[in-house]
Amino acid sequence: MGLESLYLFTMLGGLAAGAYAFEAGLRRKREGERPWLVPLVVVVLFAVGMIAAATHVHSIPRAIESVFGGTINFGSGMIREVAVAGCFLVLAVIDLIITLVKKSSPYGLRVAGAVVGVACMVMMGVAYIDVYGNAVWCNAPATIITFLAGDLAMGLALFALLASASYESKPLRYAAFAVNAVFAAGLCLEAVAFTGEGFSPITQIAGLVIAPVASIVLAALSSKIKNKKALAIAVCVVSIVGVAISRYAFYATFTVA
Repeated sequence: MGLESLYLFTMLGGLAAGAYAFEAGLRRKREGERPWLVPLVVVVLFAVGMIAAATHVHSIPRAIESVFGGTINFGSGMIREVAVAGCFLVLAVIDLIITLVKKSSPYGLRVAGAVVGVACMVMMGVAYIDVYGNAVWCNAPATIITFLAGDLAMGLALFALLASASYESKPLRYAAFAVNAVFAAGLCLEAVAFTGEGFSPITQIAGLVIAPVASIVLAALSSKIKNKKALAIAVCVVSIVGVAISRYAFYATFTVA
């Protein structure tokens, strides 16, 4: 696989890390009959993303040999991204195991996992700004903001769906407003970057309308929508679809550059 593997990794990994971060930030204690649900989904999504990313190197044994042979460039943004991603997955797996056994896990562990998860989302964007030859990727503000805020927007929506959290709750609703507003700003910057390099910005504009704008409108109307489950599903769908469209176009600028 080529860039498709990286696309899957940043989509699935970012979605998982974002959900984990918001669960730690908005829910101190795991409650209900399925306290393991969020960490389980996070581990599965992130693990699948890591497997997809591993196919990018074509030969896993050769990659491992490079690590132990000292030929890996640890100054590379993508190498640092993989290292942080590995740390996050380990913490999430430990959290899941403890939760399955004890129905809960230390909050300090969850906070540590959330911090590493946020760092991972940041690194997902940072990894591309040193890929010279592609001015769209090297546009640091646009790239880092869209990756981080996009992942957080998706993650918040997934957390709300899995945890049956209501957007009528002020912390959740305000968090949705904040991350989607930042994501919208990032997409605007990216649309400008696309235009400046001769690419059509229509995909980023579509992503802007589908994801942050629609999410903000739905969250704002939460008190008037009776079916809260349908609302959570709708926000989750528009968030993921919007990010997917805009990020696919981001990667496509490399294939035609």
